[in-house]
Amino acid sequence: MPIKIGIIGFGCVGTGVVKTLLENEELISSRLGNTIKIVKICDLDTSSDRGTGIDTSILTSDVEEVISNPEIQIVVEMVGGINPAKEFLIKALENGKHVVTANKKLLAEKEGSELFKLAQEKHLTLNFEAAVGGAIPIIRTIKESFASEKIEEVYGILNGTTNYIVSKLEKGGASFQEVLKEAQAAGFAEADPTADVEGFDAAHKIKLIAQLAFGIDFDFEEIYIKGISQLTESDFAFAKMMDYKVKLLAFAVNHNGEFDIRVEPVLLKKKTELANIRGVTNAVLIRGTGMKEILLTGPGAGEMPTASAVVGDIIEIARNLIIEKKANVPALGYQNEKIRKVDLTKLKTLKSKYYVRTEVADQPGVLAKMSQILADLDISINAVVQNPTTEKVIPVMLTIHPTSRENISKAAAKISELDFVKSKTFVMPIEDEIETDPSE
Repeated sequence: MPIKIGIIGFGCVGTGVVKTLLENEELISSRLGNTIKIVKICDLDTSSDRGTGIDTSILTSDVEEVISNPEIQIVVEMVGGINPAKEFLIKALENGKHVVTANKKLLAEKEGSELFKLAQEKHLTLNFEAAVGGAIPIIRTIKESFASEKIEEVYGILNGTTNYIVSKLEKGGASFQEVLKEAQAAGFAEADPTADVEGFDAAHKIKLIAQLAFGIDFDFEEIYIKGISQLTESDFAFAKMMDYKVKLLAFAVNHNGEFDIRVEPVLLKKKTELANIRGVTNAVLIRGTGMKEILLTGPGAGEMPTASAVVGDIIEIARNLIIEKKANVPALGYQNEKIRKVDLTKLKTLKSKYYVRTEVADQPGVLAKMSQILADLDISINAVVQNPTTEKVIPVMLTIHPTSRENISKAAAKISELDFVKSKTFVMPIEDEIETDPSE
């Protein structure tokens, strides 16, 4: 008997899932030892031609024909967002259906915990490989391949849109807004790019990774999130001059039981592997006690890469159904009662080197007053860069020896208040210790 599935959402990724299942039907059958049959596809639009060649009789606009259909064993949710996707998945699980989703927002925010617990209570599988990193098998790698591994650090370039933008800005000659428009025209950025460029998309992904890596739960709102919209040409010019590159990086680090989970632009050494991930490519660097360090890279979004991850999740569940496996691997890799609720490490206590950039009027005493503010907070300057210019407003860039985020934030606020400062002071960590040069 074939494994029977239903799909909710027939947009870009849903279409890719159907194409993959149909075009690779023979290959999937040869690996699975069975076939996968699409019983129903639910979407509000049941008339558009998606180019899949699907039998139109299985299309429906009534979601109950999927989530309450006694034939269907696996429900694939491709709707996105919180509601009504949450209600669909809860009802599917309550009806005894296994679930596959790519819905990172739903799983990473407070609704996710409810779904993970329900799936385990019902002895059902909730798979979400496509929610983090597209075709990169990061979820399965942490959950199963590293099931015996004590993971200590994860660093990720988890958003293709922002990585495309910073890769373009690095070349110079264009502003953030110009490159963003180019990314939108190329289909790499949404019409409303806020979730991407302000770091929320990467934050949803790093929360899920942190839960898998550390067996913890925490409120999404506790994650420190800073996007790339404040970056300027001066930042990239400085990075090039000092042999660094700018990246929007997601962190999940265990500091002896205290957890640093954040997303922000940082400076990375130019020769390191993470610094050289370009374009829409994603990458995840994992460090642990046994396997030491691995780097996974690949396409993090797009119709077919994401569909590949979704279909992989479907096949995993199908294999278990074929052998009538009753127990399932918990969605987060830990038994529910073993997941600890934690408060994230207060970032103000973490020390790092920093890059500071501000714009000032061309007048005497500028550096002296800025230096005094830093000295009063016990902050030591490593280097000062002031580009020669004929303009009346001058970008001034500093590098700072390790100090706490609390101190550098206070200093940035005080510098911004000086009467000769013409823009909000921008601060970015310098992460020299994340990765070694692969050539060394």
